[in-house]
This record gives sequence, structure tokens and C-alpha cells, in this order.
Amino acid sequence: MKKYGCLIVGTIVLSTGSLAHAMDLETLFRVPSVKLGIAKSAGNVDITKKGQFSDIPFNSSHSVTPVVSLFQSPYFFSDSARWGYHTELSASYYDLDYDDDDDEQFVGGNYKGYSVGFTPVLFYQWGDRKLCSSCKSWRVELGAGVQYLNADGKLKNADNSQETFKSSGFGFHSHLGTVVNYKNWEVGLRLVVPTRLDDGDIKVEHGLSSVSFGYRF
Repeated sequence: MKKYGCLIVGTIVLSTGSLAHAMDLETLFRVPSVKLGIAKSAGNVDITKKGQFSDIPFNSSHSVTPVVSLFQSPYFFSDSARWGYHTELSASYYDLDYDDDDDEQFVGGNYKGYSVGFTPVLFYQWGDRKLCSSCKSWRVELGAGVQYLNADGKLKNADNSQETFKSSGFGFHSHLGTVVNYKNWEVGLRLVVPTRLDDGDIKVEHGLSSVSFGYRF
């Protein structure tokens, strides 16, 4: 999975790099809009701390979190093309619970933090190209970029003692998604390839797919 994520990142970086030569600066540095939304995530974040615990899962199945994004307006490769790209800078907060259904080493715990990601996205779109009072469209997309995670966690033992830990760092992430737009509203489904971080003696595998609902200004 790690090789798959890096391959997607490399492909998109090379593609956007070659496109930059064919664009003027006004096109390349388009002013982004703001998108506010919420996301319902599914999946696990697995944590390993050297010498103490290994692959402990924290589950997001009950987590609904706010998401704030700077969304660059889509650029289409020609006047008649359905193919295009955009870039997105997103920040989100998460609060996950220890998944005691999958592990019996501990009896409770949580993992809280925030995530910031920069993602170039290649898409194929049907419908209207812009947002307006009657516009609607939908697209499939492939995105890959860099993600920063910062979180604190704790695990509770059967004797009520606790293991605490902190993790932060950068990793690559990639996703395959579908997005529907109606007027300024957006509903998206994104399936995420896990992001892996190595922060000293802490290793994190962050793989949270999501359904999101948002509004673009």
C-alpha cells in the first residue's frame, strides 16, 4: 500500500509539473475559495510504541468532525474537456476511541488530534463546470499529496494505570473519490490509502475513509 501511495503521488506531481509549463501564472495561481463542511469517517488508526505496544487500533466509526478547506477552482485541460485538476488544502480534527473489539491488551483509551493535508486532485467531471444558483455536476477523482498529523493518545490498562503517548509528523496520502455538487453544496465519498508516519519510537498508520458534506463560498 505504501508503494501504491508513493506511485500515485509521483504520477500526479510529474503531471502537474509538466502542465505548469503550458499555463500562465494567472491560471496556475488561481485564488482559492473556502469550503466548510463535516465528515463522517470509517476505518482505524493503528499505533505502535516501541517496547510497549504494537498495532493498537483506534476506531473512528462514531466520529463526525468539522473540516475547513481552501479549494482552488477547477482547471479544465481544454474548452471541451471533462478532464481537469484542482488543489485543496484541508484541516480537520478527530477524536477516536480505543477499539476493544479488535485487541484485548487494554480496556480503554482515546486518540485526539488534528490533520492538515495538501492534495493535488486529477478528476473527470460531468455537468456544469462552475458553481451557480442552478448548477449541478458530479465527478470522479484521484488525489495524492502530503499530510501532517499531530495527536495525543492514552491507553488504559486493566489495573487503571495508563500509557500516554504523542505523535506528530508528515506522510504521503492518496485517495479515490466521487463528488456531487448542487449549487454551492457538495457531497463527497473518498476511499483513503493509509498514511504511515514514523516519529521516533512511535509509528502511526492513518487510514480513514470518509463521507463529507460541505458548502463552498
